[in-house]
Amino acid sequence: MKIRKDKDILSFIGVGLITILLGSVALFFQTGSKTIMVLGGISVLVGIIMSIMGLAASTKPKTELIADERVTRINEKAGYAAFWIVLLAVTILYWADKIGSLNIELKGMYTTVLLVGAYSWLVLRWYYKRKVI
Repeated sequence: MKIRKDKDILSFIGVGLITILLGSVALFFQTGSKTIMVLGGISVLVGIIMSIMGLAASTKPKTELIADERVTRINEKAGYAAFWIVLLAVTILYWADKIGSLNIELKGMYTTVLLVGAYSWLVLRWYYKRKVI
């Protein structure tokens, strides 16, 4: 297994390692604030994920990482359809709250819409990949 050592890969892995370092410093010097503790933990987690992604990308040839026309078209179609699904979800939640007096909090609505959008995009990408466009 050959690992590429070009500037893009090294800088991406470097940013991941710096994020881990900053998160560790935030966790080590916590001042009793839960916010700093949570941000430090999230920073460490994001840094680990970035480093693993960089190492995984460094084992592949550079031509394999470039999206071709088919993948670009699939992402565009999935994004377009996911946008309309999110818009529909927001409309349904809004009118369900107005008509049914559900007292939906805005924080819960944000989370629901975010999850609906992300999962619909992932499912639609999977569907469009399986179906030849």
